[in-house]
Amino acid sequence: MASSTAVPVGFHYETKYVVLSYLGLLSQEKPQEQHPPSTPGPQQSVIPQALEKEVLEKLKTEIEEELKHLDEEILEAFTSTGFDCHTSPVFSPANPESSIEDCLAHLGEKVSQELKEPLHKALQILLSKPVTYQEYRERSLETDSHASGWSKLSSTFIIYMEIEILC
Repeated sequence: MASSTAVPVGFHYETKYVVLSYLGLLSQEKPQEQHPPSTPGPQQSVIPQALEKEVLEKLKTEIEEELKHLDEEILEAFTSTGFDCHTSPVFSPANPESSIEDCLAHLGEKVSQELKEPLHKALQILLSKPVTYQEYRERSLETDSHASGWSKLSSTFIIYMEIEILC
């Protein structure tokens, strides 16, 4: 017997906001230092670092544009959804020091490490052809078989978000 649960009105908006915020945090991290080679040979060029910086700036700009677009989308849909950012614990956390996107990002990172291979396999299969609900469900259940507790929910969420971002 299948069961269904209602998705909260703002889930799509909150999910998109969490992912964009997380990607924004990643794009702000400093690139890892590259150590010069210890053996004689060609020296590393400054060009890759400049290129990486340019890519990160472009990513940051795209994330900011997507966040603005999300705000517009929420405002336009308010009359039909009634979703208000000011009442959402994601958009307006009670304690900004421990915001929900930070908690989800931490949990997502942990689950991504624990389920690295099953998640990668599921994403490869899903991205190799048009995504259907049935295929998504099968890949989620397959990945969930390697997880327990919150990791089951998180793995399904991670697969969903990867598809949202990549498609």
